Amino acid sequence: MTRIEDPSFRLRDEHTPPTLPATPKTGLNLETLHRPTLKLADYIRPALAAPPAAISRPHPGFQWGMLANDRLGDCVIAMMLHSIEDFHLDAGTPVPAFTDQDAVKIYSAITGYNPNDPNSDQGTNETTAMSYWEHPGLSTSDGVDHTIVATVAVDPSNLNECRIAIDEFVDLQIAIALPLTAQGQKEWTVVGNGRTGNSAPGSWGGHGIPYREYDAETFKCVTWGAELLLTVPFHETYAQEAHVVVTKEMLGKTGVGPSGVAWDELIADIKVLNSAPAVTPGSGSATPAV
Repeated sequence: MTRIEDPSFRLRDEHTPPTLPATPKTGLNLETLHRPTLKLADYIRPALAAPPAAISRPHPGFQWGMLANDRLGDCVIAMMLHSIEDFHLDAGTPVPAFTDQDAVKIYSAITGYNPNDPNSDQGTNETTAMSYWEHPGLSTSDGVDHTIVATVAVDPSNLNECRIAIDEFVDLQIAIALPLTAQGQKEWTVVGNGRTGNSAPGSWGGHGIPYREYDAETFKCVTWGAELLLTVPFHETYAQEAHVVVTKEMLGKTGVGPSGVAWDELIADIKVLNSAPAVTPGSGSATPAV
């Protein structure tokens, strides 16, 4: 990862627009967006909240893989697996070689998708997927059950908070209500008024994507096996929900991070939340899920 302080830096200068599938799938359920209990804003020290002008995470030659999202509405599963890949890329550790079969297996486990029944391809409830990632975890062909310990909400309308999230947590997971006008674009930009007709949010569908880089004008995400730029106005118009995930490895962080995240406080609250007893339905109280 490179933290760039030059405000004139542009990701476009070193980016080759991807060739995307002709009819890719979306698949995120926009009616059941993920709303974590923990909020990143509560752990950002305002006096230190200064993300760099840009974050660049180049990994030339790395193949993200489609993870079946060209034919199935498993974008949330692809987002999770791509985030795991990105955590390893950022840490310089061996990257799991996830396959379409891994994605389909997880999609089936989380949603009940049956490869023999096309009608069962109904997309994903994001909260259910995040809960499954926490327990029992994503069982993949590398023999590992990949798990997280928490999810933390990020305000998608707060660009500073989004950039802090990308700097400190590697990937910012986004629920975006894609418009039909985005189809075929090499870079997602707002076309039309962003409210009605083919420009309306969700007119194409809900889509789960990880943001991994940014500059003053764009974010870079991974989708459909490629890295794609989208403009800040596109994000502001269509992003519906954002969160980061906390892995077991992140529990070793201490102090205040480079963009102002108070890791000691966040980790302490995660441990308290995860140690709370489970609540049975109808008991009259509830422990918020992460």
